[in-house]
Amino acid sequence: MPSRRPAPATAPLRRTAATLAAAALALSLAACDAFPGARQDNDEQATPSAAAPTLDPAAIAAAEQVSVDPGWLCRPGEGEDPVPSREGGTMTPRTVSAAGNEVTISGDFALEDGAAYGGFAPEALVLPADPTARGLPADGADVEPGTPDSPVPPMVVRARVEVPAGAEDGNEDATDGGATDEGPARAPSAVTARLTLGTCDDAPLPDGQYLLRLSGGGMEGSGRQAERSGWTASEDVMVDVVEGRLRAVPGAVSSTDGEIPADLSSLACGTELAPVGDGDGLAVRAEDPTTTIPAEIPRDSVGDGARARVTVTSTDHGTRALLAGIVVTDPATGTITAGARNAQAIPLQWLDAEGATTGETAWTTHGACHGALSPGTYRAQAFAATVDAEGATHLVLSEPWDVQVVPGDGAD
Repeated sequence: MPSRRPAPATAPLRRTAATLAAAALALSLAACDAFPGARQDNDEQATPSAAAPTLDPAAIAAAEQVSVDPGWLCRPGEGEDPVPSREGGTMTPRTVSAAGNEVTISGDFALEDGAAYGGFAPEALVLPADPTARGLPADGADVEPGTPDSPVPPMVVRARVEVPAGAEDGNEDATDGGATDEGPARAPSAVTARLTLGTCDDAPLPDGQYLLRLSGGGMEGSGRQAERSGWTASEDVMVDVVEGRLRAVPGAVSSTDGEIPADLSSLACGTELAPVGDGDGLAVRAEDPTTTIPAEIPRDSVGDGARARVTVTSTDHGTRALLAGIVVTDPATGTITAGARNAQAIPLQWLDAEGATTGETAWTTHGACHGALSPGTYRAQAFAATVDAEGATHLVLSEPWDVQVVPGDGAD
């Protein structure tokens, strides 16, 4: 993207990178000295300088940002994509953090054969996420950006940290493109993209769940160098905006299948049903519950069970691990007889002020803990399970209601 890059902005970063590179080299040598018996043959011991450089996250966090002009996105059709090609390399996101309007994403970086490294100037296309299909943009959002028919993105990059080629090596003598007397600048093996997001009309960030489609290029701006230095991320990165502030999504890059490990042993067959933990801000209620269930599978039906509309709300809005459902217990013992769960993970779901409402069923004509439930009186409750920031599982229960399992298949 076009940008104005004041000269003083890059000098502190170069000096910081140089200091860190020197410190890393000293530590590497000290580590070698700690093993006096280690072989020192040149053909068997790699020198620290042979390793690919990295963009240190601490240096990026301390660096000054430069402004970015998002006009080509804010006024679709009136500008050109500032990155001519994104085929030159790949960034693989590993960690995500966010605060206020800033998001920082670190990960591995690799250029394709024949690509050139001209510095690191990240950008991002922000797409609204589909709340029902993790990792996919909302319907109509995934179109070519900047074209006359494309929508204005909900957010755009307004500022970023740019790293000139050669700064990763602490090279203060790098010329255009980072080249020195020792040859062209080397591409880093790990990078950190620090971006400030805003809106085209300077409004507060809109609440919701979004995907950041990271890409970028060198700092040359045009020509053959720019065409060979463009890169893209291996996957979109999910972030939340809650009350106008960015928030990292748990498991956004570590749980690409969209599920968070959880301990659901409290929902196992034969377990005495009871809340677990303090609920982590969740509340659950059941509406329109069934109170009478046939003992046999009704004709032309897949089965029957305790049904209800289950609504989960939270005092803390945003994307979180959430599993909702219904369990049936034996009122004499309080143990689970139907609706048990034995999964080892919980899916991520967006929760706003309205919460999330789903239709749930605890099957009783089949799939119960001991086949089908026999006629009699049972107790049903809706539940909501979540995982907090420390990885602990919480289980919240609704008010119970009685269900009658009656003989037959319910046919008149």
